[in-house]
Amino acid sequence: MPYPLHSVKAENCHSKKRTSLTIMSDVIFALTMREIKTRFGHNRLGYFWAIMEPVGQVAILGLIFSLMGRNSVANIPVALFLFTAILPFKLFGKLLNQLSAAIDANKGLLSYRQVTAIDPVITRILIEVATFLLVYVFIFSVMAWLGFTAWPNNLLGLLTATALLVVFTVGLGLLLCTCMSFWKDTKKIVNIITRPLFFISGIFFCATMIPPQYWYLFDWNPIFHVIELSRDSFFSAYTSPVGQWSYLSFCALVSFSLGLAIFHLCRHRFIGS
Repeated sequence: MPYPLHSVKAENCHSKKRTSLTIMSDVIFALTMREIKTRFGHNRLGYFWAIMEPVGQVAILGLIFSLMGRNSVANIPVALFLFTAILPFKLFGKLLNQLSAAIDANKGLLSYRQVTAIDPVITRILIEVATFLLVYVFIFSVMAWLGFTAWPNNLLGLLTATALLVVFTVGLGLLLCTCMSFWKDTKKIVNIITRPLFFISGIFFCATMIPPQYWYLFDWNPIFHVIELSRDSFFSAYTSPVGQWSYLSFCALVSFSLGLAIFHLCRHRFIGS
């Protein structure tokens, strides 16, 4: 007895069905390829500058420290001291900037049924975190090759501090992304936030260099805690008197919860804004 034709059609239709997770994965992959081509495809030095930007900043700051007669800070070589702060801060600034403009830059794609508002956000998170990890590994591998002790004393602590930084920044980025659908000048807030933070987040100083009575001027800043805990985890010679895992975790949880909730409530506005 021949196999019924309608059964064959039913099996073919069933085999072609894709789950929502599969569709989302395909969309994110396509958006990732589009973002990479947009950022780096027309600029052959795109990946080069991703590495040279933090290297250049460390070189300039390192020169300033050398002119001041300091080759180490808190018993840590200046270059390593600066890299462990500049790289996380760069991740914060770039991720915040990219997430705040994620919907606005991909607004035309949201008219497609398969593309949801969260897809470009996830895409940019993946790109920025992957770029950060590659640059981090590359720079510290070069430092190890040059003879520095560039392996973290507490790798799990370093990864945890980075993960909490990402969670905190994603929440703040979702909040700014939503605000941009109401007020286009919201992107200017990103510069207002990141520029002063560069000088008060402990990039070229640490908590032990500050008199204890003035710690309160800095320990409200979650990025300061990230950098302090990163140095604490990376160097056995440094113990942060200020960095608190509980405070950083609380800030990350509040930021992510608030940002995700507001983003979800306003998701339908993104298509029409």
